[in-house]
Amino acid sequence: MTLKQKLQQLRAVDFAADQAEQPYDLALHMMKHIGNPDPVLRDELIYVTLATWIGQNVFSDEQLKTLLHLALDDDHLFYRIGEQGTDSVFTRTFSVLILPPILSLARQRSFLQREDMAWVQQQLTAYLRSEKDVRGYVEDKGWAHAPAHAADAVEDLAHSTYLESAELLELLRALSIKVMESSRAYIYEEDQRMAQAAVTILSRNLIGQTELAAWIESLQTERNGEAEEGKTLQEMSQMSLNIRMFMQSLYFAIRDKEAEPFPAVRSLLLKALDVRE
Repeated sequence: MTLKQKLQQLRAVDFAADQAEQPYDLALHMMKHIGNPDPVLRDELIYVTLATWIGQNVFSDEQLKTLLHLALDDDHLFYRIGEQGTDSVFTRTFSVLILPPILSLARQRSFLQREDMAWVQQQLTAYLRSEKDVRGYVEDKGWAHAPAHAADAVEDLAHSTYLESAELLELLRALSIKVMESSRAYIYEEDQRMAQAAVTILSRNLIGQTELAAWIESLQTERNGEAEEGKTLQEMSQMSLNIRMFMQSLYFAIRDKEAEPFPAVRSLLLKALDVRE
C-alpha cells in the first residue's frame, strides 16, 4: 500500500491515530515526503495528518523535538535553498509549516527550553533571509507560499516568552526581507499573513520606539527608492506594491489596538503611507 493510500484511509476515519500501527514511524516516513509535488499527498494528507496528530498530543516530548529538528535541518527547511522555480520549494515551505503546531503545543507542555527556542529563531531567521522562491500557487502542484508559511511560523514563535527584544527585532527585520520582495507581486494574501506576524511581535512591546521608527523608515525608503542597480522598473514597482500592501495590512490589523506600542506604530505607518489620521 502506498503512503497516499494509507493516509487516505486515515482521512476516512478523521485521521484517528489509533488506526495507524505506528504513528511516530509513519510521521518520520511522512517527513521524508513532505515536499512531494502531488498537492493532495503533500498538503491535504501529509501536512494535515502531522498537524492533526501534533495537536492531539499523539507524540511524546522527545518525538516532537525530533520532528522539529528534522523540519529545520538541511534536508528540509534548507533543502536546495536558493533555488527558484523548482519543486524543492515544497520541501522547504511545508517543513516550515510544521513549526506552528509544534510551537503551539510547546507553550502548553514546555518541552522546549530557552536554548531550543533560540535555535529555532536562528534557523527561521536564516531561512527568511535565504529563501528566493516566493511563488504563491503553482499550477497543478498547489501551494508553495513561502512568505505566508514562514510568516505563520514567525507569528507562533513570537509568542514565546523566551524571545526577548533583540531576537524579536531580528525576526521583524528578517520578515521585512520577504516584505521587500521584488521578483513577484504578492497576490495570495501574503501581506496579511506577514502583517499578522508583525502584530504578534509588536504586541510583546519589547522593541524600542527608536528601533520601530527605523524599521518603518527602512520600508518607506525601499518603497520610495529610485531604481537599484540590477533591478528593472517592473521589479521596483513590484517591490513598492508589496511594501505598500504590507503597511496597509499592518495598519488595519492594529487600527483599533490602544495598547503600546500600537498608537505610535499607527502614526508612523500613516506618515509613511502619506495618509492623515
